[in-house]
Amino acid sequence: MYDKNPQAIHTMFNMIADKYDLINNIMSFGTHAIIKSDCIKKLNLKPHDNVLDLCTGTGDLAGLIKKIQPEACVTGIDFSENMIDIAKDKYPNVQFFQGDATSLPYEDNTFDIVTMGFGLRNIQNAEKAVEEVYRILKPNGKFLHLDFGEKNIISKIYDKITPIIVSRFTDNTPAYNYLVKSRQIFPIPAELIKDFESKGFKLYKREDYLLGVISSQIMMKS
Repeated sequence: MYDKNPQAIHTMFNMIADKYDLINNIMSFGTHAIIKSDCIKKLNLKPHDNVLDLCTGTGDLAGLIKKIQPEACVTGIDFSENMIDIAKDKYPNVQFFQGDATSLPYEDNTFDIVTMGFGLRNIQNAEKAVEEVYRILKPNGKFLHLDFGEKNIISKIYDKITPIIVSRFTDNTPAYNYLVKSRQIFPIPAELIKDFESKGFKLYKREDYLLGVISSQIMMKS
């Protein structure tokens, strides 16, 4: 299966929501939490920053932001209501809403920081989502994008073992086969940075993890 139709994505993530955290921990051997924390710390959060976490899933990035900077105003949005329900239970001190990253209900120049982890490659109109991020950010605001990075030997091994691991813990292997495929065709970091820059952003910081398999890009609104 490889269908980025919004309805198909919505259905898929609702179906895997209950085991999403478990599978992430298993597939990453727990490293995803360390990487996410490091990325958030590089944002240099300030008290009372207004932060939006797009494609928040079960809320891990949003929860980390609130933990690292308790005085920040943090909102998480995701397409899947099942993911949002889990996020609300995990992080009651964060506001969570169901919403569409390509059509955000906010005025221009609203947020100091926007984050998105492992979500852009699941959006059919990714270009529109990036344009929305730029629109709602304040001047000099930061956009943290975190996802898989270089297509190297390590990532190829990951692609091979992921279906095997997942099959032991869930019957929904087609969804994780989709996630592997989405990673394979997603632009590498250098290409992403060029795409972001074409929308008006400038690179603030890039950080690669696990020999480049995971990469974060912090872009600044010029």
